[in-house]
Amino acid sequence: MASDDYAPTPDEARVFGQYKRAYEKERELRPDVKKLAAAALHRGATNKELMDLTGLSDEFFRRIARAEGIERQREPTVGREVEAKRATAEAQPDA
Repeated sequence: MASDDYAPTPDEARVFGQYKRAYEKERELRPDVKKLAAAALHRGATNKELMDLTGLSDEFFRRIARAEGIERQREPTVGREVEAKRATAEAQPDA
């Protein structure tokens, strides 16, 4: 529901306008970033290196790597895979 009483202050209008332009630019660049990141990951770049270069999260790059079928550079330390491995190890009797 729109309010007839609200009008942004000049400072609000300036900051909101800057944010909107930055957000639109980010959406414009995202496909190129994904494409370049996939190529970089195939060449051996790490999620952290790309995260530091772009400011995007490491999860953003993990998802790209998984979609590209890129081998993990280290074993996972949390999550379903770790829990499944732990459950399998506990179910097997000690030798």
